[in-house]
Amino acid sequence: MKRILITLIILGIALGLSAEIRSLWVLPWNMQSPQAIDQVIADAVYAHQNEIMLEVRYRSDALYTPNRLNTDFRNPEPRSYVLKDDGFDPLAYAIARANEHEIKVQAWVIVFNATPLDAKLVQKNYIYQHHPEWITYNERTERMRSSAQFGYFIDPGIPEVQDYLLDVFSDIVSGYPELYGLHLDYVRYPDAVWGYHPISKRRFSVEGKGFSWNQWRMQQVTEFVAKCRDRVKSINPQIMLSAAVFADIYDAKTSYAQDWYSWLQQGLIDRAYPMAYQMNLGIFERQMQDMSQNCNAKDIVVGIRAWDPQGKSLMDTEHLRYSINDVAERIRVIREYDFAGIALFSYEGLKVGNALQYLGNLAYFEAPELVCEPLLSREAIDYPIPEQNWPAEFNQTPAPQHPSPEQSQIPAPTHPGLGKSQTSALQPLTIDIQSVEASFGVDQDMYVIHLKIPEEGRWLWELHNEKQKRVYHRYRYYSKGDNEDYWDGMLDSDAYILAGRYKLILDSGSQLYQADVNLGKLLHE
Repeated sequence: MKRILITLIILGIALGLSAEIRSLWVLPWNMQSPQAIDQVIADAVYAHQNEIMLEVRYRSDALYTPNRLNTDFRNPEPRSYVLKDDGFDPLAYAIARANEHEIKVQAWVIVFNATPLDAKLVQKNYIYQHHPEWITYNERTERMRSSAQFGYFIDPGIPEVQDYLLDVFSDIVSGYPELYGLHLDYVRYPDAVWGYHPISKRRFSVEGKGFSWNQWRMQQVTEFVAKCRDRVKSINPQIMLSAAVFADIYDAKTSYAQDWYSWLQQGLIDRAYPMAYQMNLGIFERQMQDMSQNCNAKDIVVGIRAWDPQGKSLMDTEHLRYSINDVAERIRVIREYDFAGIALFSYEGLKVGNALQYLGNLAYFEAPELVCEPLLSREAIDYPIPEQNWPAEFNQTPAPQHPSPEQSQIPAPTHPGLGKSQTSALQPLTIDIQSVEASFGVDQDMYVIHLKIPEEGRWLWELHNEKQKRVYHRYRYYSKGDNEDYWDGMLDSDAYILAGRYKLILDSGSQLYQADVNLGKLLHE
């Protein structure tokens, strides 16, 4: 009897893990050709993954075929600049090949973030060209600049914006009947200071009685998600509607008006993918506990940080602050809470040094009878893929708001009370900051910042006052060597900085750097 019981327990574990959702976020630069997609699918099969989320709407563009089967929904968005003009449809091809291996495909779409960060690409962007009036504003009625976040955001409080997006997403769902899911990303405001578009302010004055401003903002995002659910389910009742969201619900609601706990509780989405990119394991575990206590764990697939900001292999466990072992440890914690599964951001980050294949052997298990052999042999897909010219915003991902997915979603680390013991570990950095007038080609009086950067990548920089308190932080992508950046002087508190001496702390993800800066008075003060 005891021997039979042990056998049943082992079988139960194997079958339970086989039902676990194992997902990969796949960026557009891994979808440019049939061969590239074959590689993604083969790698997913070898690493025991059963779902891929393909970023088919990057920034108001199409890595699919608009109006593919019908013209029921208006979709004027152009073919993405990421693709060649050869007619290749990454989404159609991926669905067909993934189905052969029983891998589910979700169409990952960026919602309210409408443009890339690169100024040259912005000028060619469909939304920026045809609907610049949709771009959001701050409370001082200043239109958002692309550099304030990861590109321009269109305002969720504009009904025309919501109608436009609903048509685009409806076209994707109706055009691909075999699609498993629609995955919403950047379904939020840029942060707390945005959303004050004149149309939104007028609507709030009429409709906002009994609401705080942020409650009204949350209502706009939630109503869009509800409309999206109703629309896409009317087209395909079986479609999975999911969303990439901030793992910290307080931050999600107060900064980004993203009340995703209520989305799950109301059945507005089928599944949430919280981006738990926190490098501090203790904070990560507290986020897991809070989610498990407030939501049905089986409605949540936890997103894990799986990239190095400098593009190094996570297999370098000796030198990296965060390595493949940290990814595996988070998978263990997620399973303890019995969540529906794990999503890895991103496939690109795990490709380096064959980290994905190693992780598949380390952390994912299969019952022998459930292993699905790939139709393509390793030899058949082991061809060279041309190197890509990554745009700057890729390395800023979060990944995205998710990076990111959302690149901008990594919680900002802080360095409170920098004393001698801490500053001794900081390395000096060459920097020069000057104030300039608006006539220099920028929207308003700003600081122009000259930096000599020791290593290319995504940087966090924090400004601390003489009391060693952080007053401002933001993420930026910098090239190695000389860089020029702009800042309007607005602090995290939404006030303008005062002239004086400050300490600038820069975090490359692997090392900290410091510089003492003397800020002159901005002309608009």
